[in-house]
Amino acid sequence: MEPVKLTNTLDARWSKLHALKSNVLNMSEQYARWTLPYLFPTANSKTTEGTLLRGTNDSIGARCVNHLSNKVVTTLFRPQGAFFRLHLPKKTMQNIARMSGLDDEKEIAAAVAELEKELADVEQEATDRQNMVEYRPNATNAAKLLIITGNALIYHPPNKSVQVYNIRDYCVVRDLSGTVIEIMTKEEKSFETFHPDVQIQIKSIRKASGEAAYEDSANITVYTQIRLEDNGKFYVYQEACGVKLDTDGVFYPRDKLPWVVLTWNLSRGEDYGRGLVEEYAATFHALEVYHQSLINLAGIMGDIKFLVNPASLVDVELLNTSAAGSYHSGREGDVVAIQTNKQSDAQFILSMIERNERNLAQAFLLNSAMTRDAERVTAEEIRMLANELETSNGGVYSRLALQWQVPTANILLDQIEFDGDRWDIRPNIITGMDSLSRQGEMDSLRLFISDLAMLEAVPEDIRAGIDPLKFMAFCGTARQIEYNKFLMTEAQMQQNQMQQQQALVEQEQMKAQGAVAAEAGKAAVQGAQ
Repeated sequence: MEPVKLTNTLDARWSKLHALKSNVLNMSEQYARWTLPYLFPTANSKTTEGTLLRGTNDSIGARCVNHLSNKVVTTLFRPQGAFFRLHLPKKTMQNIARMSGLDDEKEIAAAVAELEKELADVEQEATDRQNMVEYRPNATNAAKLLIITGNALIYHPPNKSVQVYNIRDYCVVRDLSGTVIEIMTKEEKSFETFHPDVQIQIKSIRKASGEAAYEDSANITVYTQIRLEDNGKFYVYQEACGVKLDTDGVFYPRDKLPWVVLTWNLSRGEDYGRGLVEEYAATFHALEVYHQSLINLAGIMGDIKFLVNPASLVDVELLNTSAAGSYHSGREGDVVAIQTNKQSDAQFILSMIERNERNLAQAFLLNSAMTRDAERVTAEEIRMLANELETSNGGVYSRLALQWQVPTANILLDQIEFDGDRWDIRPNIITGMDSLSRQGEMDSLRLFISDLAMLEAVPEDIRAGIDPLKFMAFCGTARQIEYNKFLMTEAQMQQNQMQQQQALVEQEQMKAQGAVAAEAGKAAVQGAQ
């Protein structure tokens, strides 16, 4: 049943914003037709369950999007464990020690370790919350929308599964720098699901307008407006048929807004992003043309016709109705098949199809089988995958980490009622590029240690003239390693030497005592004899 449409404040605002993105919607429909038509069907298509949506004559687009979307989600939100860590800043540790009145370093370390254990429990609780709301399947759908249309909206309702909106169901307004200042969503609810007080108000408005009453199962359009106010918080307002709903007066801080607006690639001054499919639209279009040409050519080559010599004695009707292996009067060459000689044309089209498919395979990472199809994927595989995404798609991972991972972590922590503002505790993303940078530091450290080992290969007489510390400084500078933080101070070195000397003295004393005891034992044995 068609939704009830009444003119109201948010309805007019929606119509204005929705009209501004007509070109984006039209292009998104085309991009979806090349890849996954069900994700963004045309507005006038009557899509019901089981409806076959018109797509292209090949499946390379669907393979590309499905493959890359799974890689994106695996990189951003690893299958096991949290994708962020709660880190205690050094200043926070000092404040904890001061407020607790602790002076002993061991006591301070024990208090910090206990707090870190509690933070680890919070991380696990947030991960459980993420799994409870079925986040990964919905995140995969959002990634598909990002790749195809360049836009997606994820809503985290309290105590419910997350919801994913495509750009037909939401509008967004940004300032020149790309900061979101307004979001509007549109959805339909059955009239009977509204609160009785709201139902009465809607009926009154309907009656006052002179329109006929409608059934309880009629769909009502609900508009939600999320607007950034001067106080830096987002104000949420909902309306249905001109009636305010119970969200009036709800404010969300910027970093805890449950609506997360995502883009694949955002240009300055634009409200909506552009997807990866748009960047390769020419290739997708060419593949569609080539496949259609190949199908037409196959139809021509498959339409077999025969020519019969008019002067021949062959009875065509008898030949058509005769059994296999029968005998007929005639000469060889009286009946010949028409040759189209289109094999070379078909080979050319196939070569062009293969060329374009190779381009798409490289762009959508179809050539790499780096990540195994398993529930447990190693951290090294995740790091390699993040690096591949970053380098092949122009820094897309860095953008998604900022606009997707960080807000999601803040929302999960807020929904489990964890307040880290008191101690200035913020979630640190540990997957993807941040993990890559840490891995790079470890690789440089390994190379630094290997460089120091080169001294062993130097002849002893030459090595005696090399200052080890200067050589270490040279290698550390070349590898960009802060080697100074590994070096002991002069006092520590002296203390270490004293401890070593004391240990040697104690070892010699123990040997001497052992020798005395052995001599005493021998003397006792000889005396007994």
